[in-house]
Amino acid sequence: MPLRRNPEICAAELDGEVCLFNPQNAEYLNLNRTGSSIWNLLDMPAELDELISDLQARYDVDADTCRSETEDFVAEALKRGMLLEALSA
Repeated sequence: MPLRRNPEICAAELDGEVCLFNPQNAEYLNLNRTGSSIWNLLDMPAELDELISDLQARYDVDADTCRSETEDFVAEALKRGMLLEALSA
């Protein structure tokens, strides 16, 4: 299932990193460079495998590490409501 940004989340970029604010629970989340890349890649809904492929093209990282860390980030972002699962068309 594709992933997408939660449209309720406010995002601002500062020094190349993204800071997110969820107004529903007043929670801030500062993303590191990789998390910021994932957020920026999700300007349009994307499948997890697409994200992993794009990240591997950008960074010198092996496939297993990239998949593991991306899955961890996505799971946490979904739990916190920063990302949502998009409905397929």
